Amino acid sequence: MITTDVLIVGGGLVGASFALALASHNQELKICMVESIEAASESQPSFDDRSTVLSKSSANLFADMGLWSHLSNLVAPIQHIHTSEKGQFGMSRLHASEYDVDAMGYVVDNKGLGTQLYAQLKRFTNIQLLSPAKVTSLQVFAESYQAQILELNQQKTQECHARLVVMCDGGRSDLAQVLGLTSQAKHYQQVALIANIELQKNHQGWAYERFAQEGPIAMLPLLSFQGKARSALVWTTSTSSLDERMALSDHDFLTELQAEFGHRLGRFKGVGERAYYPLKIQRSNELVRSRLAVLGNAAHTLHPVAGQGFNLALRGAALLAHNVLANTAKGLDIGALSNLASFAQTQEQDAKRIQAASHGLVSAFSYQATPIRLARNLANMVLDHCPIAKGSFARAAMGLDVHKPTTRLNSVNHS
Repeated sequence: MITTDVLIVGGGLVGASFALALASHNQELKICMVESIEAASESQPSFDDRSTVLSKSSANLFADMGLWSHLSNLVAPIQHIHTSEKGQFGMSRLHASEYDVDAMGYVVDNKGLGTQLYAQLKRFTNIQLLSPAKVTSLQVFAESYQAQILELNQQKTQECHARLVVMCDGGRSDLAQVLGLTSQAKHYQQVALIANIELQKNHQGWAYERFAQEGPIAMLPLLSFQGKARSALVWTTSTSSLDERMALSDHDFLTELQAEFGHRLGRFKGVGERAYYPLKIQRSNELVRSRLAVLGNAAHTLHPVAGQGFNLALRGAALLAHNVLANTAKGLDIGALSNLASFAQTQEQDAKRIQAASHGLVSAFSYQATPIRLARNLANMVLDHCPIAKGSFARAAMGLDVHKPTTRLNSVNHS
C-alpha cells in the first residue's frame, strides 16, 4: 500500500511541472505521480518534434523550479511578433528589445521539455513515479482519497491513500467521467492543422499571426534542425477543408500555405508530418472538491490563436503548488475544501479572462463584411503606432499582465 500526501493522476507536461514545483520547494512532502504512458528513454531529436509556446512568465516559473537553466539551449526565442490580416495593409509589430527583455516568449519542443522535466524529477527521493500505470478507481474518505492503481507492465494493482488528488490527465479523462466532473464546451467546427515547415531563410526570431478567411495561421520560430531553418505551423482550418489539405502532396500543400500566408519567411521548402486536433473552448464546472483539484486540459482548453494554453495550465500548476506548500507550512490540511478555495477562485478568474480574450480575438476576425475588415485594419495600424497600446499588448503576450501565482516560493520552502 502507498501512503502519500499528493497523488498526481497524469504525468504529462502539466502533471510533471506540478510535481517539480512541489518537490523543488519541499523535499519532505510525499508525492506519487501516475502516468499511463511509459517514460521513454532519451531518443534522437526529429524534424517533426511537436512544440509548445512558453511565455516570458512561464520561463520565470520554470526558473523558480530550477528547470530553466536546463532548457535554455533547447528553446527558440520569440524576439519579434508580427500580426496581420490577409488582404489588408495594416499590421502590428512587437520587438523584445523595446521592453528590455531577451525574448517575448520561447518555443520549445515537447520531447526536450519532457525529457528535462523527468530528469529533474529523478533528483527528488520524495517523488514516486508509477509508469506505465493508471488509476482505475477513486473513493473519497474524511481524511484521504483511496485509489486503486494498476501497474500495466506487471498487471499488479496497488492501493494508494492520498491527502490530495490532482487530476492532470487531459480533457477526455475516463476517471473524470466516473467522478461526475462535468464541463461546458463550445466547438468551433474547426481544427488546428500542425506541421513543421522548412524555410528558405532563417526566421530571425519572428513569430507571425496571420488572419485568413478560415482562421488564423501561426508560424512560430523553431531551432534549426541539421542546418534546416524551421518554423512551427498552426493553421486553423475548417472541418470541410481538412481532408483535402491532409491529402495534398507536400508541394501542393506548401503552395496553398504560401498563398494564404505570404512570403515574409521566403519560400517554403519542405513540410514535415502533418497532424491535427479539433478546436474547442472548454471549462470544467469544478476545479476543486474536498481532497481533489483539477489542472491542465482537464480544467480548461482554449483556442490556440495566442499560444496561451500551456501557459495558463502552468500558472495553474504553480498556483496550486503554492497553495499546497503554504498550507503545509502553516500545518493546515492540504486537501480541505476550504483551504483549496483560494486556488480555485484565482485560477477560475485567470481561465475565464484568457478564454474570453482568445475567443474574442477569433470572433472579431471571423466577420468578413468590408466595414468590419476596414475597422480591424485601422485598429492594427493604431496598435502599431501607439506605445501605450503596444505596451499593454506586449505584457499580455509575455504573460506579465496576470496575477502571479508565484515566482518565488521560498517563503514556504522546507527543503
